[in-house]
Amino acid sequence: MGTAALSVGAFALPAAAQAPVPVTVEVDFADTIVADDQQHEGGLTIEFGEDFAEGAHEVTADFDLDLDSTGIRMYATAPEWGGCGVHAGTGLFHCVTQEAGNPVEFAFRYAASPDAAEGVHDYTVTIGVDGETVDTIEGSIEVVTDDGGDGYARPYLHGNVAYDGVEPGSTVAVTPQFLQDSALPEDAAAVVATTWAPEYLPHGLAWPGADYDNCIENEGVNVTCVVTDFQDLPGTAFFFGSPIDYTVHENAPGPIDVCDCVYEVYTIGADELESDFGGVFWDEDSNNLLRLEPLAEPTVEFHDEFQGLIDIVTAANPFDLAVSDANAKGADGAEVTITVPVKNLGPAHASRFFDGPGSYGIIGSLPKGLELVRVDSDGDEAFCFEADDPTVDDSFPGIDLAKADFICLFQGVDADESFDFEFTVKVTDSTSNAKGTLEVAAIQYDDYPGVADANPKNNLADITVNGTGNGSGQLPKTGTSMTTVIGVAALVLVAGAVLLVLTARKRRTTTAG
Repeated sequence: MGTAALSVGAFALPAAAQAPVPVTVEVDFADTIVADDQQHEGGLTIEFGEDFAEGAHEVTADFDLDLDSTGIRMYATAPEWGGCGVHAGTGLFHCVTQEAGNPVEFAFRYAASPDAAEGVHDYTVTIGVDGETVDTIEGSIEVVTDDGGDGYARPYLHGNVAYDGVEPGSTVAVTPQFLQDSALPEDAAAVVATTWAPEYLPHGLAWPGADYDNCIENEGVNVTCVVTDFQDLPGTAFFFGSPIDYTVHENAPGPIDVCDCVYEVYTIGADELESDFGGVFWDEDSNNLLRLEPLAEPTVEFHDEFQGLIDIVTAANPFDLAVSDANAKGADGAEVTITVPVKNLGPAHASRFFDGPGSYGIIGSLPKGLELVRVDSDGDEAFCFEADDPTVDDSFPGIDLAKADFICLFQGVDADESFDFEFTVKVTDSTSNAKGTLEVAAIQYDDYPGVADANPKNNLADITVNGTGNGSGQLPKTGTSMTTVIGVAALVLVAGAVLLVLTARKRRTTTAG
């Protein structure tokens, strides 16, 4: 399944006495689908009345459709995740937007696998506002088998390509290799080759581009090239005679795989050439065409009929997250709001690597003499959790979470930028000379994303009372430094990372748009 979406109802604004009810709900989901693994664009449009307060409600939609038994697949939309994915807790295909506008628009993709169960399958879409069910829509979708006539065929096996040590800001000339595994269908009218931007990585650090007459560039999403001057040579390897250029963002961190991308090559019949692309849209005598050339000595192995992988790993280019010391000034009983700039000193962006509430954490442990009142940035710059929240419990191996007063996640910080993180404390002992800690760290999951901070020393700062902290009376530290990353339990919040590993090899569809 596609990248997971997160339900963050715990952070939504309090629900009103009666949740707003939609005026209309449109479900863009076909009545009939062919079991050919071809992906289709789908979506939901939810419109509310004029009294709907934009930005004040969380709106959700859950598809109750047995994906496993039906063989129907639903995916997040690239490159933006569209607010939809598989909910880590319920297993339903779940769409969510926290500060909803009007109308609410969700996007996704869906397909039926070749072994999908034929017949009519019922589904229900449940619409929720601030955790309250406000509408349900029932529908059905019929799965039919391909009739074997004009259409799509996949006679090619794809090879993987990888590029390492790529400098941020540069362009990579990508030339995939693939093998014709069987004879082309008699009705083949064109060969389609599509290269994709990373679908399951939300940071947008790499994207394809091409200026060939027979190619269509869907900016930031894919490049689709249509070849009518093709050869039918079973057992022959081919390659892109001209490269597809992938641009790497000038502030991309590294080393990291910024393009867990795919490409696909397949044939279409005359009807599909007309319906998908409006027929031949280029001058076939042009000298500026992408061509598919035979390759005498391939350098890769061929393995998959649906897609090949394109990996682009950047050269070393760290970000440098930093926080400064915080001092609570006040007499006993005073409530003090502390503002700490969270900075990225560069040179790379601290980019978004996970879906969900964040890719980085701010972890606070107050000293004796201070009591947490609230995290003012919660729900704005960051999403925060109590240390004993079951969502993050056991998420810091080797660290005693009982000493952490808050754990907050944020999406990222661009190079040479910052945001103010605010929290309010109550002074319970104005003479305390204890020190607490405030730490900023990147989430890691199975060594992903793996980018090292340029200067870990400035990730950790002191929290003191009236500027007297010298360590005396400090709460005991156990285990390792809090730079230890958020572990598996916390990643329930960013379940897209888990599904990235499990499903990043799913194929995608090509459209002429």
